[in-house]
Amino acid sequence: MNSTATSPAPNKPKIFSSRAAGQLLHKPGLILFGALFVVAAWSNQTPIVLLMGLFLSAALVAKAWSRLCLLGVSSHRTISESRVFPGDSVKLTLHLVNRKPLPLPWVQVEDHIPAALESHGAGSGAESALVRRSAALLWYRSVRWTYSMECNKRGYYPFGPIEMTSGDIFGLYSCSLALTTEDCIIVYPKIFPVSRVPIPSIHPMGNSRTDKCLFQDPTRAVGVRDYRLGDSLRHIHWKASARAQDLQVKMFEPTTTLKVALFLGVDSFHHEGSFRTDDFELGISAVASIAQDVIDHGGPAGIFVNTRLADSGHGVSLPPSGNRAQLTHVLEALAKVTPSWNEPFANFLERECRSLRAGTTLVFVLSSPPDGLLPLLLSLKESGYKVLVLFVGEQGTIPIMDGIPWLNVKSPMDLWRA
Repeated sequence: MNSTATSPAPNKPKIFSSRAAGQLLHKPGLILFGALFVVAAWSNQTPIVLLMGLFLSAALVAKAWSRLCLLGVSSHRTISESRVFPGDSVKLTLHLVNRKPLPLPWVQVEDHIPAALESHGAGSGAESALVRRSAALLWYRSVRWTYSMECNKRGYYPFGPIEMTSGDIFGLYSCSLALTTEDCIIVYPKIFPVSRVPIPSIHPMGNSRTDKCLFQDPTRAVGVRDYRLGDSLRHIHWKASARAQDLQVKMFEPTTTLKVALFLGVDSFHHEGSFRTDDFELGISAVASIAQDVIDHGGPAGIFVNTRLADSGHGVSLPPSGNRAQLTHVLEALAKVTPSWNEPFANFLERECRSLRAGTTLVFVLSSPPDGLLPLLLSLKESGYKVLVLFVGEQGTIPIMDGIPWLNVKSPMDLWRA
C-alpha cells in the first residue's frame, strides 16, 4: 500500500553494480551497432538506419534511466522488538521510498534475515535467508511490507544487507544497491524458577530470606512475642507492651545476603568429539535463572563463561553487581554464548577468581568436571569462598566431590525440586 514517505534509518551504500540484459548491450556491442548505423546511412539503407537508430535510442535511454533509477531511493527495516525470550514473535516492517520525480517501473528488494527466524526457512542450516519483495513505485511514493518472525531459539541474530534492484522500463539495463545495517535480534535464554536451589549464603544478615535463623535483620520486623530472658532491651516494643500489660519483643525476619558468581564451563559440554547441545542450553538457562533469582532478591550476581561470544569472539566476564541493569547485561551475554571456547575452564577459573573477593559464593555449571577441577575447588573453599557445583545432563557417575556440595540437573524441574 502507498503512503506518505517517512524518514528512513541511516544506511550506508555497500555495493553499487549495473548489468545489461545481453552481451550486445555492452559497450562493444553498442559500438558495433553504431558502426552499422553509420555504414547503413552512408549506403542509404533507410530501413536499416531506422532499425539501428531505434535500437540505439532505446538502449541509450534505458541505460540513462537505469543509472538514475536508484537515486533518491532508500530502504530500511523496522523491528518491533530487538530483545525477546524464546517463543516470542517479532514483527518486521520493510520500507521502500522513492524521493524523486522519476518513477520506478519495477523494483525488487531482497532482505537478508537470519535463517533461524525466517518463518518457512527455520532449520535449513543456512546462516541467512532471503525475503524478496517486488513493486512499482511512482514519483514520491513509498511502500512497506510487514511479516512476522518466530524467535524459538536462544541466540544472537544479526541481519544482513538490504539489496535493491531496479532498471528501465524495457528491462535492458538494471542496477543494484546494497545497504548495510546494524539491526539484530537477541533471544534471551529460557528462565525457570530456582527458588530452592541450595546456594550457600555468605553473610548472616542481608536481604534474601532464609528458613534457617542464623541472625535476625533489625530492619525487618514481622511481629511481636513475649519477652524471654536474654532478649535485648533495644528490641522491646513499648507500645505493644503497654497494650498487653506485659513486655513484648519485636520479631525480625531472618535473612542472608548472596553475592554470587556463576561460572559456565563450555568445554565441559564437549565429550569425545560430540557436543551436548540440549545439556548446554539447559546449563545456560540454569545460569540465567539463578542470576535472575539472586538479583530479584536484591543480591549482586555476575557470570563468567569461557566462550567466544557471537559478536566479539571474547569470553564473558561480568563481576557481581547489584546494578539495576545487571540482569539485562547477564541475559544479553548469555544470549551470545556459543559452543566455542578460548581456553580450558580450569585456567579460565583460576584467572577470573583473582578478581573476586573471598566470601563470594561460586556456582559452577558443568556437564562433566574438567581435569584438575576438584583440587582447585577445594583450594577455593579453603580460601573462604562458598562453592556449589551443578552437573547438567546425563553424564553418568557423579565424581566424588570430597565435601563440595553439588546438584545433578537433568531437566528444569530439578532446579525447582532441589
